[in-house]
Amino acid sequence: MSVTVSIDVRNVSKIFGAGTEQQVVALDDVSVSIAQNEFFTLLGPSGCGKTTLLRLIAGFEHPTQGSILLEGAEISALPPFQRPVNTVFQNYALFPHMSVSQNIAFGLEMQGRPNDEVAETVHNMLNLVKMESLKDRRIDQISGGQQQRVALARALAPRPKVLLLDEPLSALDLKLRKEMQVELKRLQHETGITFIFVTHDQEEALTMSDRVAVMSEGKILQIGAPHEIYNRPNNRFVADFIGDTNFISADVIDRQTNQVRVRLPGGGEITIPAADDLPAGNQVTLAIRPEQTRIATADDPVAMQGTLADEIYIGTDTQYRIDIGATDPFVVRVQNTDGETRQITPQSGVGVYVDPGRVRILKD
Repeated sequence: MSVTVSIDVRNVSKIFGAGTEQQVVALDDVSVSIAQNEFFTLLGPSGCGKTTLLRLIAGFEHPTQGSILLEGAEISALPPFQRPVNTVFQNYALFPHMSVSQNIAFGLEMQGRPNDEVAETVHNMLNLVKMESLKDRRIDQISGGQQQRVALARALAPRPKVLLLDEPLSALDLKLRKEMQVELKRLQHETGITFIFVTHDQEEALTMSDRVAVMSEGKILQIGAPHEIYNRPNNRFVADFIGDTNFISADVIDRQTNQVRVRLPGGGEITIPAADDLPAGNQVTLAIRPEQTRIATADDPVAMQGTLADEIYIGTDTQYRIDIGATDPFVVRVQNTDGETRQITPQSGVGVYVDPGRVRILKD
């Protein structure tokens, strides 16, 4: 099935202060295609260029080089008001003296839409964000989560082709933020509008997105579905930024078809998938997720031996930090399925089982 591209970013760079000693390369030759009706997330730490890319799509900034297309039409030089794109900002930018309904209607009225169309659209938006009972409240009389819903309704009311969301959940408390993650995904699904979401929160990205682009230092390092990004990171930065990861050095012993046998700290050996040609004698970095390992039982092949350094109970699971002779402790995460934790005496010897099929060999 063919995919219709909504936003197409082609070889875009953005340099602030170009030609001066203080120039900053915010984006460095970035290319990405975002499909219609996709929830696409730009994820990365502060200063990685994700908000700059969002502002370029919105028209608040213009690229130093490259082009941005919306449904095949070049929009790089268009001002924001000429783009069928709306933005939800971190601070919502609502009018505090207006009611909920008046805020939602404002953009439609500025476009000169007929009164009956405005009234019908406002009604539909209030139902969509479940705010009908609060339609006459002023903005300063409703909660932060409710204000966020109003901002979404106002942005969705003109039916933009693309909705840009610049960390709109960051001011909410943890519980409300989790609720709004689900709500945002529902709104995107029901409206069919392309959502481009900016965040530094990995959980937000994994929870809501159809695809995620991980960014660092003005570049996109990897694009993929959440499970692809999490389970198959293509470099150390992505593996480290998304979730918890053990990084260990291993020596390549020999290579087989699409596999290599490696020696782990302590001398244990496992055979793991490897697409690249890695001759014997090479040293590689392995990424192993804590939940994809376990404390070895009598029936398990032991990949590594160590001593228990620490045990951390966090309700749903228990983390065991094991000294295997590497720089950092190796973390094993075990789910507490029966409400009981496995008691291991500190400094006692333990074996670690590693699922070979879940181990990733990382590029630099």
